[in-house]
Amino acid sequence: MREPKKLHVALFPWLAFGHIIPFFELAKHIAQRGHKISFISTPRNIQRLPKIPSNLAPRINLVSLPLPTVDHLPQDAEATSDLPSQKIPYLKIAYDGLEGPFLQFLKTSSPDWIICDFAQHWLPPIAANLGISLAFFGILSAWSVSFFGSSSSAMIKGEDPRSQPEDFTVIPEWIPFPSKVAFKLHEAKRLFQAWKEDSA
Repeated sequence: MREPKKLHVALFPWLAFGHIIPFFELAKHIAQRGHKISFISTPRNIQRLPKIPSNLAPRINLVSLPLPTVDHLPQDAEATSDLPSQKIPYLKIAYDGLEGPFLQFLKTSSPDWIICDFAQHWLPPIAANLGISLAFFGILSAWSVSFFGSSSSAMIKGEDPRSQPEDFTVIPEWIPFPSKVAFKLHEAKRLFQAWKEDSA
């Protein structure tokens, strides 16, 4: 019987350690299957990763893409943990600036798959144009995804009927089973404030 093809998989998480570490764990699991991994982040984040187990080190390549300079973003801030929450939008602007270097990496490295996070809105068309398969790895639990949106289509089109913090203090109408999962008003207000800062 022929042995399955070994793949080259590129993983590219958002610049928060709550995303980086789960992506890194996923990279190790994929490498254990014999596949080649390119784990992509910024230089400082790469330096802060846990040590790669010696048996997996030959299969995991750590790829550093320097974060572009952005006004109001401190020079050595490369993760959300390096910043107060009100400065995270500047980190997202810098992250968008990785589009060109990431495209160059894809053209020179030709991975079979890319596993991406929520923040690379520019990546699906690039992957499609290059003929590279793309997968989304969401670190949120299924309950939180179902709570935040009635459907991905409604979320993408901005058709979610909830527009006020109070709307998030009740069970969403699309949850078909008994539940008590909802935000308290102060939690919903904090969430809305974060979204407002995020869109600035």
